[in-house]
Amino acid sequence: MRRAGAMIVLLTLVLVGIAAPSFGTESASVAMAVEPPEGGAEAGQDGEIIVGVGTPGEGESAAPVGTPDPGTDKERACRFGGNVIDCESQFGVWDGRCYVEVADPQPSKDDDVWAGHDDGVIVVCMPYICVPQPGQDTIPVADCPGRSVYWAPRAPDSDVDPAVLAERAVDRMQLQPIDIGIVPEDKPGSVGIVGMPQWMWVNEPAPNTFGPITASASAGGHTVTATASVDKVVWDMGDGNTVTCVGAGTPYEDRFDIADSPDCGHRYTKQGEYEVTATSYWTVEWDGIGQTGIIPVERTNSTNIVMGEAQVITQ
Repeated sequence: MRRAGAMIVLLTLVLVGIAAPSFGTESASVAMAVEPPEGGAEAGQDGEIIVGVGTPGEGESAAPVGTPDPGTDKERACRFGGNVIDCESQFGVWDGRCYVEVADPQPSKDDDVWAGHDDGVIVVCMPYICVPQPGQDTIPVADCPGRSVYWAPRAPDSDVDPAVLAERAVDRMQLQPIDIGIVPEDKPGSVGIVGMPQWMWVNEPAPNTFGPITASASAGGHTVTATASVDKVVWDMGDGNTVTCVGAGTPYEDRFDIADSPDCGHRYTKQGEYEVTATSYWTVEWDGIGQTGIIPVERTNSTNIVMGEAQVITQ
């Protein structure tokens, strides 16, 4: 409450409770697989499913790595030239014609290799003959015949979805709503005066209440890193007005007297009880497995304040 010289101020107060904040996140697991530029899946023998990306060369076939084939007791295997080979190598995951991995770094978006696409990833396809074998001479990677680079709609690892890992990283941040700073405060005896400036701010901003904060999540040898920051806080003042504040706002001090907040304030025109709700809008930017993305996050907190009218009594 602010003093107004020698005036005697009479205020009518009604105390109200504090609304409890609620928040939470959910994430779902979604599998991903590279879709072939051409070709597709074909039936093998003895109930085995052979899946190729592109058109395998003579004597080549493949199946996804090391998991039971649905509907059978067989374990899937990868083959080349009639022989079982490792489904993964230093050059990525076997896809039926080569080992495929996400190009790192990714070419710039104006590179012709993107073929006009704005989404997806650029992958490197390394033929089996260029993979170093024990006791054999190897071909330098740069001179490997058949090595190619092309666009794919998704990362070549069928077990890891970077968007799911990004959600896990967000969960690890444990993002919280802001701790509301406001005058008048939500406590007995604290009353604001109609027409006088109210100040709002983020009280003691922390990495998980205002940012920036960074977290990572990993699976299958891949890691996605996410960084989150609050872009704005939207204050619903409870009187039909909202105030959008960019930044944490300025905490009020007695020395400011009746000055307006320089960056986040409001004035009420009627006395009464008001529930003030602060919604912080986060932007989470993530990067990993050759992909990037943005996750919007909202967190809400609320408090209650009382506004009264000043009355002057002359003696």
